[in-house]
Amino acid sequence: MDSSAKTSPITAFFSQSQTGVSSWWSWLVVIWFALIIWMYGQVVFGIPMMIAAMVSDPEILDSLEALSADQAGGALENLSSLAVFASPIIAILLWKFRDGFSAKARKTVLIIAASQVILSFCAFIYLVTASNQQVDASFITQILGSNPVSYMFMLLTFPPLALGLWLGQKHIHKRSILSLHTAHAYFRWKRLGFSMLVFWLIAAGLTYLGHVSGKSGVELVFDPDVFWTFLLVTLLFIPLQSATEEIALRGYLNQSLGHYIKNPWIVFFITSAGFAALHLGNPEIAARSGDTPLLIAISGYFFFGFFACILTWIDGGLETAIGVHAANNIFAASIVGYESSALPIPTVFKVPLNTSYDSMMVVVSLSLICFIMYITRKPLISQKS
Repeated sequence: MDSSAKTSPITAFFSQSQTGVSSWWSWLVVIWFALIIWMYGQVVFGIPMMIAAMVSDPEILDSLEALSADQAGGALENLSSLAVFASPIIAILLWKFRDGFSAKARKTVLIIAASQVILSFCAFIYLVTASNQQVDASFITQILGSNPVSYMFMLLTFPPLALGLWLGQKHIHKRSILSLHTAHAYFRWKRLGFSMLVFWLIAAGLTYLGHVSGKSGVELVFDPDVFWTFLLVTLLFIPLQSATEEIALRGYLNQSLGHYIKNPWIVFFITSAGFAALHLGNPEIAARSGDTPLLIAISGYFFFGFFACILTWIDGGLETAIGVHAANNIFAASIVGYESSALPIPTVFKVPLNTSYDSMMVVVSLSLICFIMYITRKPLISQKS
């Protein structure tokens, strides 16, 4: 296909999986590999995050000791941790040096490598499930709010997942890394920046309307002694966290599921439900009022994910979705936050938690953004294939 050929953005992004290697096993291997890289990243950045937090707030050490005493891992947890970190190394080494074995032994080597992949994947799922049940959200909140260095390391735990997907895209799927981000001939940074500006204008306007109407009163809580250092970390690293989530969910999972499920709305529903499920442990969900059903409280995340899918669909790439996601998180982490937030860091204003109202505002704001991005879209210039 000539790079100057124009194609519809409606289908272009999701047809990227038609090139290269797209067998069912390749999707599973890349997901496994990305999750393992992400798990390694949790350790690499999680340790200095905890050290910085304990240096800043010695009480965190007491909380950690109490948490460890109450939730000491058993033999199964220890074996699962060993499998998560050791089995991938065994599998990769066996695969890499498979040609050094005889033809007769090679089959056995590949079976052992595959078994290590399965073992580490099952162990990973078990550990994630166990940790979600054990980790106290208030403890995580205490760490993130302790100092900007801990906050920075927390945000840096996300990009390793994107790194794993990039490596898998290039070396397993045999496709360009760009094809995971956009169907356009290049990544549209201007489009990303424009979507951020649109979001901030709409978010500021709706926040003001909520305040003057009494639906969501705004309180000034600006503290210059702590605000500016946290703001610097937010501006530098929140985009990495937001981009990683978009690359994984609206990028890789949408393309992989769309390769087999031809109805995009079903794909959007699945990945948006997954996005919402990932936020079930957020403090604001636990802090919802007693008469607010869980589905209503979590609906804002589902709608956000669904509209991000639509933005990716109509725009032929992740640029707009990444821009809106990053703008939303920057806005919530620095301008207008609320109590029991997943990002308990200094902001300029605070608003009371109102999950039903917030979910409605997500639908209103993202509907406006989708409309603006739709009418301002330009013909998509496809990549060479």
